[in-house]
Amino acid sequence: MSEVKKPELNFENEIKFLDLIYTDMIEALHQKPNENYIEAMRLYMDNIWGVFNRTVFRVTEIKNSLQKDQKLKHETWNPPA
Repeated sequence: MSEVKKPELNFENEIKFLDLIYTDMIEALHQKPNENYIEAMRLYMDNIWGVFNRTVFRVTEIKNSLQKDQKLKHETWNPPA
């Protein structure tokens, strides 16, 4: 019997992007100002939007990186009734 070998998976780039996302989110959460200062809250919300935009970009990069070498199967399995 021949054994089917699975290819080695290397996720170094994906882990790097996920670490950057995690760091951005933690820093944004720890910079929350007092709610009584409107200008500080406005700046905080601007910062949160920036983190959100970077997160969306990085998640898209991770998705593209994972799908780059993957051969997708566009078929369904329909068992007999």
